[in-house]
Amino acid sequence: MKEQIKIIEIDEKSPHLQAVIELGDANTKTLSFFRRTAFNKHAEKGQIIVAIDYKKSLVGYLLYGVATSYHRITIIHLCIADSHQSKGVAKKLFGYLVEITQQKYSGIGLTCRRDFNLSNFWSKLGFVFQYDKPAKTPGKLNAYWWFDHYHSNLFSNAATRQREYKLYVAIDSQIFFDFYHSDNNNKDAQSLLADWLDPDLQLCLTDEIFNKINIFFDNKDERKHFTNLAKKLLTILSPNKISSSKFQSLKNLFEQRKINISESDIRYIDKAITSDVYIFVTGNSGLLDIADEFYEQFNVSIIHPRDLIIQVDEIRRQTEYQPVRLAGTLLQKSRVTLGQEKFLNEYFRADKLGETKAEFKQKILRFIAETDKFDCFLVFEGEKQPLALVVYDRRKKYELEIPLMRVVDTSITATIANHLIFESISISAREERSFTKITDRFLSEAVIRNIHKDGTFVEFNHTYLRANMAIAKTVNQLSQYLENLAVSLGKEYKFCHQISQLLQKKVENEHEQKELYFNLEKYLWPAKIIDANLPTWIIPIKAFWAKDLFDEELANNWLFGSKTELALKRELVFYRSKRGLKPGVIGRIIWYVSNDESFPYGTTKVIKACSRLDEVIVDKPEKLYRQFRNLGVYKLEDLIKITKNKPNEDIMAIQFSDTQIFTNTITLKELQEDILEKKITVQGPFKITPEQFAKIYDKANKN
Repeated sequence: MKEQIKIIEIDEKSPHLQAVIELGDANTKTLSFFRRTAFNKHAEKGQIIVAIDYKKSLVGYLLYGVATSYHRITIIHLCIADSHQSKGVAKKLFGYLVEITQQKYSGIGLTCRRDFNLSNFWSKLGFVFQYDKPAKTPGKLNAYWWFDHYHSNLFSNAATRQREYKLYVAIDSQIFFDFYHSDNNNKDAQSLLADWLDPDLQLCLTDEIFNKINIFFDNKDERKHFTNLAKKLLTILSPNKISSSKFQSLKNLFEQRKINISESDIRYIDKAITSDVYIFVTGNSGLLDIADEFYEQFNVSIIHPRDLIIQVDEIRRQTEYQPVRLAGTLLQKSRVTLGQEKFLNEYFRADKLGETKAEFKQKILRFIAETDKFDCFLVFEGEKQPLALVVYDRRKKYELEIPLMRVVDTSITATIANHLIFESISISAREERSFTKITDRFLSEAVIRNIHKDGTFVEFNHTYLRANMAIAKTVNQLSQYLENLAVSLGKEYKFCHQISQLLQKKVENEHEQKELYFNLEKYLWPAKIIDANLPTWIIPIKAFWAKDLFDEELANNWLFGSKTELALKRELVFYRSKRGLKPGVIGRIIWYVSNDESFPYGTTKVIKACSRLDEVIVDKPEKLYRQFRNLGVYKLEDLIKITKNKPNEDIMAIQFSDTQIFTNTITLKELQEDILEKKITVQGPFKITPEQFAKIYDKANKN
């Protein structure tokens, strides 16, 4: 059982003061000489912190002073009884001092003789070596150590502003020594100093480099020289006070992967991560080998120097790009390129939510630079009127991550937000990933509202996660598939187990069972439960209507594209004559785009997509038009034409959603010969069996 140690402050009346003096006197060889009156004086000021064991005996103390003019704390004594050394007592005493001083003072300093060989001890507590100075003992040197509380000041604010203009990357300590140490001639490292990189790239170190220098060089002049080099020629990163240390997680990872790395190196990497840089440059083969796993765990990319050079070179050459239509509308989508950061900052930085210019700029530069991991797209209208900004992170094979999703406040903000969410899910499924995760910490209210409206995301640690499998399986197969994912991917994916259990749930009422499976298909979209006995119809649709309702390919072949609001919606309505479907039915629709020679060969007379059939309503044209005018492409006269100009006749409104465009089209001939094994004419809704649906889905989605 771990011994309980109590940490308290004492005054001059404390019964522990005498024990403090005695422990200090017993260690005068390593502690500065202190008179009893000096102990009393510090006790009166409340500047002695003690560690008390379960027997109420003193096992250590920390005595400090306050340098008011320098706004800092100075440790004078840190002394632990022999019986309790190497048991974490010093760490507890120092932790208490940090806690009570971090708001008011800039940091904590101390002086320690070099020949006491305590460099590693001070480094472990978080101190950073600063400089050497002569000790009072002739021929001896003192080292001055500093623990920074990282308060904002004129210099740190200037450094933060610099982040608005360059991509900040952390280089490991070995690269720094390869830069400037005469014994090394590492060309990959040296290439990072090329002049052409300077406008775009800021090379950074963490302050752990000074501890490295302290150990690496025995000569005090060399220590001074390299300390000055680090400070003058490179940027020293400051940890984000909000970010918590990843030291133990890093240590565990390196031990599991049998990577031989010192605690100083782990501290160095930890400080880089907590300094909000997204790229860590190293030549360490062990770290490079686990780059993917490291990225998944810490959201920081590990890159070799030559790969960084290549990526920066690539983004410099990205001066031209070809925009593409968004979902077949006249809106356009293009890749973000270097030089657009200021423009994007004006429209998409979440300043009201506390996102700084520097923070936003570093994200964008990182997304542009790492083209092997990120795709960064701008959605705009007309002459570059920005509407949305979205980034796809494809690093994980099983998941598409969205680290940034921003929308500009316009009349169609909600529609665009809804579309971006659904498009992300669609892309993830199309790329055979099982999950979509939205991790942007600065989501707008419009985006969050649409995530909640979607109803298929689970929230976990301020991220939104949902499953999206492009598979068609039986209930048992899909249930087992989800169980395997839940077990292999950890607690964040526990919801897969819950969905798996729902799949196995048996409901006596057949209609309720269908509704359960119908809803589960929504949660797992585009996954299909092939033995769910959900009714499925092949429904014909004219190409002219399909281009507006779901067919991006047809819209792109149409001079005026599709109608923006409709093409971006997930829930839509299609009208036809009242025969073929019963009101109130739910299920699936397989869309057959009928022949139209106005469009290119191969784009019509084929099966192209699958939708969820949400509702069927039969009523008068005018009433249906009023009810669904925002979800349909039709004018009232179009609906009346369906009745052959008899406005009092009923027609059918088919409300559908979440359309999946198939990877492959299926021709009428293929449908007849390979799947249905009979000739049909697709002139109205045609019901198919679960087995036929499974064949269609499999053939249409084969890569």
